[in-house]
Amino acid sequence: MERAQVALAPLGREDESEKGLEAAVRAATDLLGGWDRFVRPGRRVLLKPNQTLWMPEKTGCTTSPRLVRVLVRMAFEAGAKEVWIAESSGHAQQSRAVMKNTGLAAGVKDTRARMIYLDEIAHGVYDFGPDAGDLRYMPVPEIMERADVIINVPKAKTHIVDPISCACKNWVGVMPQSFRLFLQRQGGPYYVGNAWLLRKFGPSLTIVDGGWAGEGQGPGGNEAFWWGWIVASADPVAADVTVARLFDLDASKVRMATEAARIGVGVDDPGRIDLLGAAFQDARRPVKAADPRVDIFPCNVIVGRRGATLEGTLGHWKTIADTWNGMGLWKLFTLRGRPTFLFGDGEDPDFEKHLKEGPYVVLDDAAQDRYKEHPDVTFVPGSPVPQSYMQHEMIEGMGFGAIYEPGLAVQKMISRFKGRRQAKG
Repeated sequence: MERAQVALAPLGREDESEKGLEAAVRAATDLLGGWDRFVRPGRRVLLKPNQTLWMPEKTGCTTSPRLVRVLVRMAFEAGAKEVWIAESSGHAQQSRAVMKNTGLAAGVKDTRARMIYLDEIAHGVYDFGPDAGDLRYMPVPEIMERADVIINVPKAKTHIVDPISCACKNWVGVMPQSFRLFLQRQGGPYYVGNAWLLRKFGPSLTIVDGGWAGEGQGPGGNEAFWWGWIVASADPVAADVTVARLFDLDASKVRMATEAARIGVGVDDPGRIDLLGAAFQDARRPVKAADPRVDIFPCNVIVGRRGATLEGTLGHWKTIADTWNGMGLWKLFTLRGRPTFLFGDGEDPDFEKHLKEGPYVVLDDAAQDRYKEHPDVTFVPGSPVPQSYMQHEMIEGMGFGAIYEPGLAVQKMISRFKGRRQAKG
């Protein structure tokens, strides 16, 4: 049966110097046949980092700009004709702005690489074949077809939807944002669609940023920790299975990987994955798993059957709520009383009581008219509701917009400063 190889190379203690990163990347890829197995002269190379939101790498959320910079240099030194850095950030965010705040844009500014903001370029509709069923025809950024070599550069971190967000989950950033929302609304097709994207436009090589990794409430509320490993593989599924196991998480529950394995993208059986470069115990680091519960915050939460998937509206809210928790913002947002959040077609038998307790927010188009049309309720439309849009509308409706917007601008400015500083070392 088919086997996969995953290579590990250590970094020095909190050493993210370009020299240290390059040494680790070369050590890992040498175990897979060498860097020139993947990047050869005259090739157009596309790097796909994780830039899902505006937090810099040392939050444990996004890919290191220095690692991307090292890969750019290595690609050109190997004779690459062009190098593109391509990403589409999370919903209702501009990728261009996100990559300024993370420091990635500044980190590669003096290289010959070109930034490709996937939310700004043309998409084509591609035929994924009859086996893809209802997802046979999907939109994809056309540049994915023009690349000769695609290198996946995810962050190693935990997530509320899957145990980890790593190699396979990073391909969500290839989906056009509007189509991503469409699949998230349906739940299961979100994972299936991502798997077919990996199969048709998959990476030749995955280089996992495991320097500063993230545990806890990912994707937005990760707690950073120094793991200190570069993980490399030609198989994104095997990379995910290995990272999950090294983090002491259940790899069989990483649905982005298992769905991809189901259609032949890679190997998800740990018994058929060869670990190279280090012993399993050397890189093993049990992490704090993300808690997917939504009833752990100082608010009332009512969840319906429709319009409230963890992949969609509910999960987008959960990411925001976790971030507020980590930043201590729930103290601010409960000053007007205990807020209530109703998702989708949920029923609130204590509706009048909850209205008196504090601000009341109804989310998703699936909500019943009697709730979303009530004059004392803030209704946030969408199905699912995009995350960034949701946050702005909720906070404005709760009466904190005048305070929050300037504060968010300052926070992003601080993030941009940290990101640029970290990018330059």
